[in-house]
Amino acid sequence: GGMPSAPKSRCTYSGCGRPYQSSKFIKINDRRKAGAGGQDWSALSGSVLCEACYDRFYKRGTLERTRNKPIEASERRCTFSGCDRPTQTSRFYKIDKRTSAGGQDWAPLAGSVLCNTCYTRYLRTGTLER
Repeated sequence: GGMPSAPKSRCTYSGCGRPYQSSKFIKINDRRKAGAGGQDWSALSGSVLCEACYDRFYKRGTLERTRNKPIEASERRCTFSGCDRPTQTSRFYKIDKRTSAGGQDWAPLAGSVLCNTCYTRYLRTGTLER
């Protein structure tokens, strides 16, 4: 068998974790994207970004991915007082002042640790209350 045909598009950001895996790729040019999201896109002119990298730059003005350090074993507990199962989760999320997932205001939760269930609830609804 021959080599599979190369994908037609790829993300040109060197730090992209999955440069070929995107439902769409956005070519950045000065006219079309200048100022989108209030960001300065001029340094990216001519680049092609996957949807994830485009969204990251649109929201934060940077392509850098924040490296989520593993949460210490001693902190692996949901800090939401109303959580039914604060230690039973597939994943914990440490919230900081930069957290912006889902367009929610995470500032009131900065410093807290959420289980996957509580994190997802806040992400979708903007509240921890069920």
